[in-house]
Amino acid sequence: MNPADIYTRCQERMLALAEGLSAEQLATPVPALPAWTVQQTYAHLAGLCADVPAERVTPPADDTVTARQVAERADLDITRICAAWREDTPALLRVFATRTRARYSLPAVDVWHHENDVRGALGMEAQPEGADELAAFIIGGMARTWSPDLPGVRVVATDTGQEWNFGERADLEWSATAFELVRAVTGRRSTAQMRAMDWNGDPEAVLGHLSRFPTPETDLRV
Repeated sequence: MNPADIYTRCQERMLALAEGLSAEQLATPVPALPAWTVQQTYAHLAGLCADVPAERVTPPADDTVTARQVAERADLDITRICAAWREDTPALLRVFATRTRARYSLPAVDVWHHENDVRGALGMEAQPEGADELAAFIIGGMARTWSPDLPGVRVVATDTGQEWNFGERADLEWSATAFELVRAVTGRRSTAQMRAMDWNGDPEAVLGHLSRFPTPETDLRV
């Protein structure tokens, strides 16, 4: 995955989107996130962009840190939030260029998901660009750490041809687009949505192990 490329493309789309959002849209709750509005999602992204280069945060950020990032920008309007986000970006891009540990690529994963979280909240269509790169990064990592005590899963991205093996056996096969797979393994699909995906075999034994984050209680559209 090229984190700088992913990050800057998502950011430019989000900054362009913000310019046209009404006060009502900015106050729209984002169902995928912890009670944040659209504007608070932008505040978190600006905060993470500032915090990582300053070494106030080593990714991933926990809930306490993200709540602080939002609270620190509660008095800023969206124009000032976006201006600060843009201003701090070159320092984050230097982190991407100089830090080789995988965790330092996580802000790129974060902004990709939050772009889609915001689009879903506003009733817009998904933005799947880069899903293949995120799938290789996230699902590839899961394949390397899959517990041998669980049934094996062959994971297939139907639109990109990518495949991963969770475990040494292919007890099950899970198929979906790269976008859907990435959203599922990062807490953006409910258990019911994951169960309803294309499975060869009964997935019940593995459903609780497929997401890196808690799954939402209700279905998410994007």
